[in-house]
Amino acid sequence: MLPAEGKGSAIDAKALQQRVRSLLQDFHGVEPLKRLFWSELSYERVDEPLSRRDWGGEAYEALAEDPVLLAAAGEDEGFEVIYCRLAGKLLIRDENSVIPRLVSEGHDRALFVFSDDSQTHWHFVNVRHGEGGRLYRRIAVGPGEELRTASERVALLEAETAGPSALDFQDSLDKAFDVEKVTNEFFREYARVFERVENSIEGIEDGERRRLFTQRLFNRLMFIAFVQKKGWLRFGGRTGYLNALFEDYARDDFEQKNFYRDRLKFLFFEGLSREGRYEAHGANRGGYTAELIGETPYLNGGLFERDEYDDDEDITVPDEALRAVLADLFGRFNFTVTESTPLDVEVAVDPEMLGRVFEELVTGRHESGSYYTPKPVVSFMCREALKGHLQSALNDSPEEIRRFVEDGEPAGLGDPERALEALRSMRVCDPACGSGAYLLGMLGELLELRQSLFNARRLDDRYVYDRKLEIIQRSLYGVDSDEFAVNIAKLRLWLSLVVEDSRNPLDEPDANVALPNLDFKIETGDSLTAPDPSGHSQTDLARGSEIDEFSRLKDEYLRSHDKEKEELRARIHEMRSGLIEWLHAGKQPEGFDWQVEFAEVFHEGGFDAVLANPPYVRQELIKAHKPRLKEVYPEVYAGTADLYVYFYARALQLLKPGGMLAFISSNKWFRANYGKKLRKHLAETSHVRNITDFGDLPVFQGASAYPMIFTAEKGGDTDSPTLFTEAESLQPPYPDVAALIRQSGEPLPPEAINGEDWLLTDAKTAARLTKMRATGIPLGEYVEGRIYRGVLTGFNEAFVIDGARREELISRDPKSAEIIKPFAVGRDIRKWTVDYRDRWLIVTQIGVDMDRYPAIFEHLKQWQPQLEKRGDQGKYWWELRPCDYYEAFERPKIVFPDIAKDLRFAFDTQNIYTNNTTYFIPADDLYLLGLLNSSSVEEFYVELSAQIRGGYLRFFTQYLKQIPIPDAPAAEREAIADLVQRCLDAGGVGCEESEREIDGRVARLYGL
Repeated sequence: MLPAEGKGSAIDAKALQQRVRSLLQDFHGVEPLKRLFWSELSYERVDEPLSRRDWGGEAYEALAEDPVLLAAAGEDEGFEVIYCRLAGKLLIRDENSVIPRLVSEGHDRALFVFSDDSQTHWHFVNVRHGEGGRLYRRIAVGPGEELRTASERVALLEAETAGPSALDFQDSLDKAFDVEKVTNEFFREYARVFERVENSIEGIEDGERRRLFTQRLFNRLMFIAFVQKKGWLRFGGRTGYLNALFEDYARDDFEQKNFYRDRLKFLFFEGLSREGRYEAHGANRGGYTAELIGETPYLNGGLFERDEYDDDEDITVPDEALRAVLADLFGRFNFTVTESTPLDVEVAVDPEMLGRVFEELVTGRHESGSYYTPKPVVSFMCREALKGHLQSALNDSPEEIRRFVEDGEPAGLGDPERALEALRSMRVCDPACGSGAYLLGMLGELLELRQSLFNARRLDDRYVYDRKLEIIQRSLYGVDSDEFAVNIAKLRLWLSLVVEDSRNPLDEPDANVALPNLDFKIETGDSLTAPDPSGHSQTDLARGSEIDEFSRLKDEYLRSHDKEKEELRARIHEMRSGLIEWLHAGKQPEGFDWQVEFAEVFHEGGFDAVLANPPYVRQELIKAHKPRLKEVYPEVYAGTADLYVYFYARALQLLKPGGMLAFISSNKWFRANYGKKLRKHLAETSHVRNITDFGDLPVFQGASAYPMIFTAEKGGDTDSPTLFTEAESLQPPYPDVAALIRQSGEPLPPEAINGEDWLLTDAKTAARLTKMRATGIPLGEYVEGRIYRGVLTGFNEAFVIDGARREELISRDPKSAEIIKPFAVGRDIRKWTVDYRDRWLIVTQIGVDMDRYPAIFEHLKQWQPQLEKRGDQGKYWWELRPCDYYEAFERPKIVFPDIAKDLRFAFDTQNIYTNNTTYFIPADDLYLLGLLNSSSVEEFYVELSAQIRGGYLRFFTQYLKQIPIPDAPAAEREAIADLVQRCLDAGGVGCEESEREIDGRVARLYGL
């Protein structure tokens, strides 16, 4: 039920949104802005200029006139609305020079409203102040903008719905400009509309083919939705192109019409992809084509080239499905061609959304272990790679390079020209590129650094478009096994170029806005299974001139069009065949052939940086690939290793000496057995620079991935320390990972990264652990390897019974009691004692004569079909799974669970059997029990072991065996054993004093 009409009601809020939208639709001049805040949103009118007489510099020159304090609200009118008219176009860089000046003069709780000089294009700007700097969030208003989101967001700023203070108003502003809410709404709507379109398509029976067709269609439509914001497509003079096109189509008066067949296919394949139809490289401007699709440019690039689906005339997309795309997606949400940065976000759908939609909603890549990396993490990893690369190339101090990379301050660099060349020549690869997050991230970072050098020394005055294209051509490489991921990555790079091109091909006939061909830059293939590409590098590639020619042809192809494009593609494939003949005796190797496809890179020794979020695929799902992985990666192969382990090994093969590896992956290989060989390999071949461990924090939404960021330099300076950071929350300073490291990072001792045994803790704790290890021998040696897991029956329903069933079996045959044993599970185990419950196990080991136990045999027979299906069972179906230590259950033993919040070692003398959620040590050793339950051992184990969500410890034998057992004098052993006996006699209750004394004695044994 809706609330009653009045202030704050849903009806009133909807009406306000409609009035705001009506105002925004004709937002020309300052009068509508005044009506918006003074009348509709109920702010106090002020309308006073703010002098900029003392400003000077970029901020002064950016404005056409003094800013105006237009309106105010809250107690003492402490929240302000400030209007700024820019001197030219609505440029973000001008806004970002003005806002800090106003904030420095005390206007720190404010909404900033900017217009261009003609007062037709507007930005409403929210500024959040955080530890990572100022975060700018913008809402765009003006011609060509969809205003539904804008009106909903702006209506939330109504003065009478906020609290009384300026802080309340700022909080309302922050919530209104919450881009995550818009993003989440778009995700939900995209998923709904995508499913509706997919299910409505006719002519494709196979579900996977239908999904791929739908994805391709959405890619094309989304690209047009972005590009029409540039005004590059017009229909009937309207730049809201897709809506205008559909409205014109709806007026067609003939039967059997279809928007996809009659208009969209013509647009895709005759309008956007066929250069030869138009004058020079320009747009279609007349004739029948213009009647059907209006004015369109030639875009090239591959997105609008025909594929097998496009030639299938039986495929039909109903009009109603496409009407939902246009109305519910493109008509509801505003689109912007500007990719956001971690500190500058438009409250609209930006090109990054293509990646997030692809990874999170559309293709089910979560099922294949793929997750979308948060942009601040991408930025941090790119910057770490850049710092490492520049430190290898320049003579400047690490601090000066940090200031240049993180703060954009090149003044401290000794040789800016050399820095520029290092940036230009840098080659970066993502071997699991997905939708291109790292490629876009590195493009942005390289561009920013080059621009900062240009500003400082005027080294280069070319357009940003040309710089971006040069960076793509020289520096960026990507591979992914998913063809549609590769298409999205290309699409985002194209959009990144489009945003920088200020020309309009519809108005400038000579403007060539054709997109680059990225076929040989971002490629489809299996990154892991091809041979080691480092085997053919500088000295082996004797055919240097052939490699140079191969590289030159690919560079020409990148910028080519039409017939020239096809000719170059044929020549490249011909040369590629020659390289295969030379390097592989003509036999195409399995997987993506790095040393051929990117021969120009390995001719120069490899990549300067490899960045990735490798897929999190468990080892059980890659069984078919294990023989090949073992062959290609013998130095890291383990039968139980998850897929990402091999991406680390591949990255080291791809890097040149001194190259940077930056990965975000699961942290489990730090401690797991399957990570031993990888740890050893990394320790021997690289210098680990940074480890930032997020533990079980949800860095990836909806995934328990236990992520950590890992950066290392191949070879590298082993004298500099490794910084280790444990993130305890995702609160500030996160998402600024660099600030998080500065706040919490600890240098590891030199011996921490050593062989297969890594000690990831601070120097003080490391010294403590080293001291403990020196006092005796490891537990595994002390107990001679006898640490056993509990029973796995294979079918508990048959073998595990309750007390009533036990009594019934014994009453039928008293001999049954001989093989019915008390049975405990992990949750039954407490510190010191087993909280034994009424649970029993029928122990029918190999060799048990069932003729002696007829009641039990009859009991088991009712489950004979299920028991016969068990794998690894004994000689007969009624037997427990074979095990060579069943007799050990019948002795005194130390028992512990496989998962617990803290150390819980119990002592059993009742011959209790336990299940596979427990371990036990067959030993009548109360001294050992006291050690294992001590606070000193707990501190040791917490540093050593794997932890899972909620801070629970995993008690794997490979960790337990490392616990040091001091060689204590007999008197001390007896004293500790006596104290343990007191705790056992008390059932673990009320023995805190004895436990404190045990802790003290054990600490002294360790020399603590």
